[in-house]
Amino acid sequence: MGVMQFAKPVAVGVDGSAVSMDAVRWAAHAAALHDTDLDIIYAVEGVSAPMVEYSVPANYFDRAGAIAETVLAEARAVAESEKPDTPQVRTHIKQDSARKALLTWSEDSSLIVVGASGSGRVSSALLGSVASAVMTHAPCPAVVIRDQVLERPDTGLITVGIDGSPSSLRALEFAVDEAVLRSAALDLVSIWDSTGFDYTDTGYAAARPEIERRLGEKAEEIHAQHPDLVVGADVLEESPVDVLTKASAVSDLVVVGSRGHGGFTGLLLGSTSQKLLYHTQSPLMIVRD
Repeated sequence: MGVMQFAKPVAVGVDGSAVSMDAVRWAAHAAALHDTDLDIIYAVEGVSAPMVEYSVPANYFDRAGAIAETVLAEARAVAESEKPDTPQVRTHIKQDSARKALLTWSEDSSLIVVGASGSGRVSSALLGSVASAVMTHAPCPAVVIRDQVLERPDTGLITVGIDGSPSSLRALEFAVDEAVLRSAALDLVSIWDSTGFDYTDTGYAAARPEIERRLGEKAEEIHAQHPDLVVGADVLEESPVDVLTKASAVSDLVVVGSRGHGGFTGLLLGSTSQKLLYHTQSPLMIVRD
């Protein structure tokens, strides 16, 4: 399991908010680590047909374009200040909804990054519509940056949720890469769900040790391939959201697969994903299989 090279650029969406600039900082750092270019995208919402019948200012797109240029100039400055060694920083204005623009752009990216704020009705709606859309539908790995999560000191730890599914194993590959490139420790976390077990059943007594054994073997395999990487393994008996939320409090990055068949099944579907988004205290990476 060697370190993967990004064949395509890292992309990040901006809208002028402070959290979107935090996303730019994180994305610039990721692009530099992976020695790839950075694309910064600003979406200018088009005017729907019914609105055209009303008094839409003639200079609507001129003004929107000017705002976009200002925001992109700031974002470029932030990226170049954060990581001057990023190979190339490019800015783009897309006339489309933020959701569609970012999903389209993600089709030709190695990684896409978005900021998400959870305070207030408008920002909460954006959190649900844009960030959730990107994290559930982007074909490439997606990273969501919550407001203020970059303000705390680095912990030097990356956590990845593992349940044996193809999606979680793919997430593990990315987590290993990030840990190696960031010189961070790596913690493998799996869920032990005892629901339906009879505590007196011999199967109950054997199940958790088996999970621990398999997870420990995976940790040993990774350490053998990366001797300098500190790898831990934990099997926890809690809900996936609770486990990952707690992990995010002590991690620089939490990585999970988009779908699983064990404890993390359904993690990114419906209200569960929203809860994780609202409560994560670190950047959150979603990896599709």
